[in-house]
Amino acid sequence: MGVKARVETPAFKFMNDKINNKPVNYEDWLNLGHVIIPTDQKKARVSWKKEDFTLTKEEWKNNHSKAQIALRLDQHIDLDIDNFVVRRFITHYLKDCGAVYGRRNNPNSHYLWTGSCKFTQYILPKSFEKNFEKFPHGATLCELRSGKERYTIVPESPYDDNGEVVEWANYTNIHEYNGNIRVDVGKIALSTALTIIYPSAGSRDIYCTAIAGTLIKNTDWTTEEIDSFVYNIAIEANDTEADKRNQKGTTGKKAEKQYGIPKLAEVLNVDQKDIIKIFSWIGIENNTEEIQEHIGEITEYGSDRYFVKIYTTEEGKKIEKDITVEGPQLMNKKIFYNEVMRQAAVFLPYMKEMDFEKMMIAKFETRRKSQDYDPESSEDLRFIGWFDSFIAEHKAFTDKKELHLFGMPFYNIKNESLEFKLDKFDDYLQKKRVSMARVDLVLKCRNVLKAKKYRGKYKEHSCSTYKIENYNMDETNLIHEGEFEEVTEVKQIVHEQS
Repeated sequence: MGVKARVETPAFKFMNDKINNKPVNYEDWLNLGHVIIPTDQKKARVSWKKEDFTLTKEEWKNNHSKAQIALRLDQHIDLDIDNFVVRRFITHYLKDCGAVYGRRNNPNSHYLWTGSCKFTQYILPKSFEKNFEKFPHGATLCELRSGKERYTIVPESPYDDNGEVVEWANYTNIHEYNGNIRVDVGKIALSTALTIIYPSAGSRDIYCTAIAGTLIKNTDWTTEEIDSFVYNIAIEANDTEADKRNQKGTTGKKAEKQYGIPKLAEVLNVDQKDIIKIFSWIGIENNTEEIQEHIGEITEYGSDRYFVKIYTTEEGKKIEKDITVEGPQLMNKKIFYNEVMRQAAVFLPYMKEMDFEKMMIAKFETRRKSQDYDPESSEDLRFIGWFDSFIAEHKAFTDKKELHLFGMPFYNIKNESLEFKLDKFDDYLQKKRVSMARVDLVLKCRNVLKAKKYRGKYKEHSCSTYKIENYNMDETNLIHEGEFEEVTEVKQIVHEQS
């Protein structure tokens, strides 16, 4: 297959060239029921923004017969083309239009329909200035203009003082657009932008591959639509190897990894936000893909402790960094973003909360354990260790009197249960500088030690404790009845005197 030749068509080739009842003066436009405004050099002669604005034929005849005729776009949509490259994609994506006009130096530059839409400008980001600086209208590609606060100069008005006239290219009638005008014009504008910024030989194939990958990951376009979209751009960019780009959607969907917005930014040496800007014209407004390129795999290296790989680019080189976070930080977008900035100095682009949560859940579910993962790092195991140290220091007594009088742990040999005073354990933790809120201490005792509050008695005296059933007591930490004699302060004094 050879490179397809580009043919500049004056308008839709399928249009009827016969012009019927075309409006060419103020009377015609008024007879069709349109709101028109007299202008000079595109500036209105009258105040025209009120809802009920109107001028009679008599007023036009007496005061504005030589003025430009501007159609107020109350119920109209005007596609205003400023860059001639836009016209190359009109027949690829735009549905039929019965009213096309322009002027000698910018023919077929206006497409007019009835209806309304959001005013939208398609302007290239400043980072592409070297690509657009030679165009008459600079960065502006085209506009979708609509609403009673806007107007457009229509045929057969004088355009300027140099003799140019706005004139019809084709006219059958002005009708509603048969489709979604913003979607279709978005494709035209994006195609135009990607053609204007098309890179030099050597990086064209990866460029087209990344365009296809972006569309695969962010749209519901069919493979055939993506194939055609990329191929059309290669043709209009005068790529001498355009035939090699004609199945980028097909091959891209089969690939294990699709390039996308980050790769386009790399090839064009611009910020990713500028690539996202032009792709937003077809509805790609989510930065999920961009963030995916920054956030790598999650590795669990301890209980509730994780490494997260963060990627960034410094001086053209991809840099890998690790940040460490706790579990709750993984699922809180604001906190996670702050940690990435604090630990890795990487600014993550905006992402919707729901999309962030979905992404992190997916990454968390595929996390791996570090080779250095230490089960002993578990917070629960650490708590058990503190309790074992508490028992080792204070010992456990087989005489419940010690529990009642001094708060010492009591071990019931018969049923292998251990009772302890929560205050005694809390005091021990404080001395060891283990800070823990009382409510957390209670929960840990219940959930980790499996201790239950026990309202027991000692010789008719109430003795409230926490009790652990089936406690595996280390014999070295057990003091049997009669084996222990507390040294009191008085006995110590007598001993010293003797």
